Amino acid sequence: MANSNFVLPMTTKSKQILILLGLFVFIFILQFLVQMSSPFAFGADGYYYAAQVNSYVSKGRFFSPDSSPILYGLVAFSKFGSNIVITNKIFVSLLVSTIFLSGTRLAYLLTNQFLASICFGVFLISSSYLPHFSFNFIKNLGGILFFILFLSELYLVETLGTSRRWYHFLRLLFLFALVFFSHKITAGIAVCFLFVWLIKQIPVNQKLSFYFAIGLFLALIGLSIFFPNTLHWNDIKMVLYESFEFEFLSPFYQYAKLYPEFSLEQILWFLSPILYLFNRKRLEPNQKSFYDKLFVLFVFLSLPIFSYTAFSFPFRMFLLIFIPGSILLLPSLAKSKEKWVLTLLLLLLIPYQTYAMVRGKEWNNQDYKLYSILLPLFQFPKNTLIIVHQGFDYFICYNKVGDAFHFLPEEKHKNRPIYRIVYGVSALEYQRYLPKETKIQYLPGFYSVLEEKNWQDFLSQLPADLKLRILNWKNPNTHRTQTMLRNEAFKEKPQ
Repeated sequence: MANSNFVLPMTTKSKQILILLGLFVFIFILQFLVQMSSPFAFGADGYYYAAQVNSYVSKGRFFSPDSSPILYGLVAFSKFGSNIVITNKIFVSLLVSTIFLSGTRLAYLLTNQFLASICFGVFLISSSYLPHFSFNFIKNLGGILFFILFLSELYLVETLGTSRRWYHFLRLLFLFALVFFSHKITAGIAVCFLFVWLIKQIPVNQKLSFYFAIGLFLALIGLSIFFPNTLHWNDIKMVLYESFEFEFLSPFYQYAKLYPEFSLEQILWFLSPILYLFNRKRLEPNQKSFYDKLFVLFVFLSLPIFSYTAFSFPFRMFLLIFIPGSILLLPSLAKSKEKWVLTLLLLLLIPYQTYAMVRGKEWNNQDYKLYSILLPLFQFPKNTLIIVHQGFDYFICYNKVGDAFHFLPEEKHKNRPIYRIVYGVSALEYQRYLPKETKIQYLPGFYSVLEEKNWQDFLSQLPADLKLRILNWKNPNTHRTQTMLRNEAFKEKPQ
């Protein structure tokens, strides 16, 4: 008689799928709980994404033209709730969980070791660098996800050799397109990786490689012309014209100054290429080729030749150092054959990830609670352009209080009312340098409102030292870049 209590044993593959699924759900919940620790968005760009989605949902277009699939993903997720800020947070939590899966897949392709691959996936998303993207730069976060998937496909295509099929190339190009449209920084890196791969194909099929390279080059030019906010020659010039300022270990040092509690992680990243070189001789040729490219990327991202100040373009590039840094540590991780060591590492990474998120969410964060108190107090004429610092401008746009940005107005705005929301200027300072009849609205939180022409008159009267103190990021005084103005041209085009 058959035993009714008999249960078929789970296969190894089924166990692995359950473990991956369990960790995916756990990471999603952990990310979402930290995201929901505030009812507001995080970072200076948090309400940029909310305002973009709000604009697309209400007007059928983004207020700032963009081609990123991440923004369209946020729009799609907005259908699952009435609060765009919350649906954005759900989407971000899913992105981080999916980065864990993509990292695990890449590690498994490189090592063929399941436990080490899982450790790598968790290690990748536990970096203190990742929360800067999940709380501030969501498009970059999507670019990271697609870039890791692109790396996996690139390695697979290189490894298969003559066994490659047409769909492998199709998947590679598809993932490259996703990286390219997601964000400019990861797009530029992916372009370099793809061209290096094409150069390696020349000995195999010189004619086909040449045509493919020319086709790719022309395609990139076409994409930059016809799609908004994609990689453009002006972006490359921005990197080439970046001012040089040699500082030994400058990017690691600057980050350690921001977060001294993560200094051990900085040391680990700094040593990762050295550890890789120690392990390089035991790797297969195709693995060496793959890791060598990541080694070059690591060196480029950490070059101590730029001014790595917070929010600067080189610093934002440096924040990606955890990707090549983590991958270069993978050969060392794969060397461990003791399951208990990897399991212990996995268990230690969970609280570290939580702490990194809790600390990271405060970076570049703003007082959105204060902003919500100030909104009802504003008294702007109709069709007013509001100039205010980054973060506050997107919050105003999201709440449909008016048209706001953090730059000096262009000539096209000369016939509309222009007002300035100022931070950190006292009534005594206004009285000293402006006529008494000047209308100024004083608000809580050391904010004030006046017409832009009066603000510029005020600045022209200030002594140099006082002007230097006042003109910080909270009182912007620069024009939009050529790249931004170029992007404005797409507003008249259908999205």
